[in-house]
Amino acid sequence: MPRIEESIHIDRPVPDVFAFATDPANQTLIAANMIAFDVDGPMEKGARPEGITKVAGRRVEWSSEVTEFEQDRRMEIRSLEAPMEFHITWTYEPDGEGTRVGFVQEVPSIGGFFGRMSDPLVTKMYTRDVRSNLENLKLLLEDVEGD
Repeated sequence: MPRIEESIHIDRPVPDVFAFATDPANQTLIAANMIAFDVDGPMEKGARPEGITKVAGRRVEWSSEVTEFEQDRRMEIRSLEAPMEFHITWTYEPDGEGTRVGFVQEVPSIGGFFGRMSDPLVTKMYTRDVRSNLENLKLLLEDVEGD
């Protein structure tokens, strides 16, 4: 089972990072590989986000459900409809005067969706996207006027 696990330190308090990262309006700003994102209402337990993400050069349409939402601590999402099942956990923990943001995504297999590409290759490519998105989140939050 491919597993992508990344984290990053952001020099902002947990409530600021959590609020920005879970705001539906910010999803395509944070994730450069996300082509579209939509959810009716706020991100909270039971919300049903859907979107289109580019993975290894291919458009992946998906719908999901927020299965856990703990204010300023964590959010978990699982796929409802997607070419491959996924489960994503975001964590937000105090780290000195800032925040440690953690990302874990597990999927049973992703290679089948990409034809001849193997799970390790696609996982490596997607891990690069995840890392880039976390770095983008850091830049967006640390490059705020007045800070």
